[in-house]
Amino acid sequence: MRGSVAAFVLLVTSSYFLVIAQALQQPQPAVAHHASIGVSCRPHEMEALLQFKQGVTSDPAGFLFSWRQEGFHGQEDDCCHWAGVWCSNRTGHVVELRLGNSNLYDGYALVGQISRSLLSLEHLEYLDLSMNSLEGATGQIPEFLGSLKNLEYLNLSGIPFSGRVPPHLGNLSKLQYLDISSGADTFSVDMSWLTRLQFLDYLNLKTVNLSTVADWPHVVNMIPSLMFLDLSDCMLASANQSLPQLNLTNLKWLDLSRNYFHHRISSCWFWNLTSLEYLNLAFTGTYGQLPEALGSMIPLQFIDLSYNKISMPMVNLENLCSLRIIHLQSCFSYGNIEELIERLPRCSQNKLRELNLQSNQLTGLLPNFMDHLTSLVVLDLSWNNITGLLPTFLGNFTSLRRLDLTGNNFTGGVPYEIGALTNLTSLNLQYNGFDGVITEKHFGGLKSLQYLHVSYTSLKIQVSSYWQPPFRLLSADLGHIQLGPLFPSWLRWMVDIYFLDISSAGINDGIPHWFSNTFSNCSYLNLAKNQLTGDLPRNMEIMSVERLYLHSNNLTGQIPPLPQSLTHLDISMNSLFGPLPLGFVAPNLTELSLFGNRITDGIPKYICRFKQLMVLDLANNLFEGELPPCFGMTNIMTLELSNNSLSGEFPSFLQNTTNLQFLDLAWNKFSGRLPIWIGNLVGLQFLRLRHNKFSGNIPASFTNLGCLQYLDMAENGISGSLPRHMLNLTAMRGKYSTRRYPIRPLFCSYYNIPEEYHSVSLSTVTKGQDLNYGSSSHILDIKMMSIDLSLNNLSGEIPEEIVTLDALLNLNLSHNYFTRNIPKEIGELKLLESLDFSRNGLSGEIPLSVSNMAFLSYMDLSYNNLTGRIPSGSQLDSLYASNPYMYTGNMGLCGYPLTTVCSNNDTSMQSPLGGTEEGSDFFYLGLGCGFIVGIWMVFCALLFKKRWRIACFTLFDKSYS
Repeated sequence: MRGSVAAFVLLVTSSYFLVIAQALQQPQPAVAHHASIGVSCRPHEMEALLQFKQGVTSDPAGFLFSWRQEGFHGQEDDCCHWAGVWCSNRTGHVVELRLGNSNLYDGYALVGQISRSLLSLEHLEYLDLSMNSLEGATGQIPEFLGSLKNLEYLNLSGIPFSGRVPPHLGNLSKLQYLDISSGADTFSVDMSWLTRLQFLDYLNLKTVNLSTVADWPHVVNMIPSLMFLDLSDCMLASANQSLPQLNLTNLKWLDLSRNYFHHRISSCWFWNLTSLEYLNLAFTGTYGQLPEALGSMIPLQFIDLSYNKISMPMVNLENLCSLRIIHLQSCFSYGNIEELIERLPRCSQNKLRELNLQSNQLTGLLPNFMDHLTSLVVLDLSWNNITGLLPTFLGNFTSLRRLDLTGNNFTGGVPYEIGALTNLTSLNLQYNGFDGVITEKHFGGLKSLQYLHVSYTSLKIQVSSYWQPPFRLLSADLGHIQLGPLFPSWLRWMVDIYFLDISSAGINDGIPHWFSNTFSNCSYLNLAKNQLTGDLPRNMEIMSVERLYLHSNNLTGQIPPLPQSLTHLDISMNSLFGPLPLGFVAPNLTELSLFGNRITDGIPKYICRFKQLMVLDLANNLFEGELPPCFGMTNIMTLELSNNSLSGEFPSFLQNTTNLQFLDLAWNKFSGRLPIWIGNLVGLQFLRLRHNKFSGNIPASFTNLGCLQYLDMAENGISGSLPRHMLNLTAMRGKYSTRRYPIRPLFCSYYNIPEEYHSVSLSTVTKGQDLNYGSSSHILDIKMMSIDLSLNNLSGEIPEEIVTLDALLNLNLSHNYFTRNIPKEIGELKLLESLDFSRNGLSGEIPLSVSNMAFLSYMDLSYNNLTGRIPSGSQLDSLYASNPYMYTGNMGLCGYPLTTVCSNNDTSMQSPLGGTEEGSDFFYLGLGCGFIVGIWMVFCALLFKKRWRIACFTLFDKSYS
């Protein structure tokens, strides 16, 4: 939309450039005529053309149909009457071959190769093969073209050539026009051959790789005849060269955009080219202050410096009275809008038509002195930080066709004077602080208005229900303003509109009877988040709408027949009931969202015909029965079927859905075993099977789901042990020591859903509560890494490998039959916020490593067979304060914070000396050894000391007596 307006304005305001370009592109020799008079073409040249036709393997448009030796339309054997062939009226020689196409991809391009037979056209002066697929088997520009000595015009643009540009083109000494732009992968390592083309005035090498040609300014400076030079997107490394003398005194058009110079813009070599009328330096990576020389380039009519880093203050351009178009998008990181506007051209007859200052950081108020800009056709100040009221003098800009003030900080009302802009076709005021009321007086003179975008403001459109607007809109973005409470009847006249957004507009009314007829040609319709009541229109099948959003309203009744043109349909969060309509056909449907209604019966089989479907959300309805076997639905990325009464086994057609990222079958009646092929869904990121009747083991292939971030299979009958190799669940593994979130596996794509899709809100049992985390996309955006396998029949031990999933935030294995010990290194799950192992048969001690879980805010180990002393730590103490039942049902646990005191027999009890169990053993071993050594020392002393023996035995005798 915005691009089409810009293109229209550019067409109107830059006609001068188009005249120049066409004059340069279409030099016509005076002797060239399509139908010669009295002179027929030469037989050998006709044969050469037929050989050229043989090299064309496909001619979809039949352009060469007239190229036949038996003649055409009564003209026997005269190639001068063939399409695209021009001959001299004096000699009959072919002098021009005009086979250019308008677009390489429009389906009409010639396919094949350029035949060497063209060398027989020795008098050929003009050759245009542009926008065709004539690259041939080699894919290279033919070298023999350099032998067409009389060529003055050569246009090979758009042909997907590759390889080196042949320097043989330098032999075309008469050449005035050369265009070999937009090749697929062409390059040149030496441009010196161009210096032999001394008559060249038009040179277009756009997209030719010139990254190794450092002296390109010196080369082009040696072609003084040049008037037009386009070297955009050529991977040029620098424009910071010093030329002793500028010879390009005739150069009017210079395009160096989309190269990456990365040097000061003032150091470029061309600022003294006072003949320039067109200068494009967008996306060149230049920076710094603009040179004062720019203010002296009087003939300049077009300048584009967008997406560079220009320093303020802006150079003074007030004397550039020929300037028509100024593009300065994303140039400034700071600056005042008033100061910049002061430096724009101030001339008695100002020619400035387009001023684009989009996406800068300009601040301040719009100045009161903008009379020198009243000639503007386009004024784009979008996405800045301009403040204040919208000045009333904008009513003087009577030539204005597009006014874009999107994304600023304007406040107050919209002045009535804007209604004086009778030529205005596009008005964009969205994402501002505007308030107040817009009435018929604002719209009174806007007879040309086609695009009206005022969304995300506090404006209110208040007009009479009988008012007939003077304009016919093509696009209206009126979301998040006040249009209600009645449905805006003035929209009834917008029969040509193709885009309409009136979401969140405070409409509390029914959909009018004229809705389907008025908007029959509209491709985008968004009426979501209002309070629309009543039934859907009954004749919607006549519409050609592609995107239809009616979610979050109060619509009732059954769903009527729908348009076949639909690609996106969202009528979720209403009160629609009954079955889906019969025979719904929409071959291009990619999104179908019906959640949050009361739709009944089974899912119809025709849904399998939606081969392009990527999002199917039928959650929170009353669907029942089994899913149809939609084996052709291979593009599905999001399948949301939760909260219904669906039954049957795990959907077998999903084994072909290699793009599946989100699967939610929760709260249904599905049963049977999980298939082994579930491990083939390698792109799956979200899997919720909660509250079904699934049984059997978890397949070993399950650990192939390396992209899985969210797993919930709680409340089923799944049995057996957890699969090994859980470390293969790569997305759940992180680098907790260096970053908060895990590193995404390279093979996992980002969860890709349509921008307007709003899925059902999802809750997760975590931290002992059923917490609502919002939509599926939000859960994945916040990296809610979770595993919930609670309320199943799982058994065996909890594998040690589970500790490698160190990006987990929630781990719930409660209400199962797990036995043996808690993994010793469970504390490696450092990001874990909720841990629930309650109601299992776990035994042994609580690992000391749980004290390392700094983010843990909930833990439940109740009703197991755990024993020993509870690990200490302030984090665990605070958890107990919020959940005093976290250790209940473990009779063998003791120590703080429980009242049970650990006894001496507790293996985990600390010794009186403060040692651990292991330290207590060493204490008693040392005590025994010391006793034995002491006895032997006394015995040895009595054995060798007679006096000690007599004294000792005398003491014993006295003690005995």
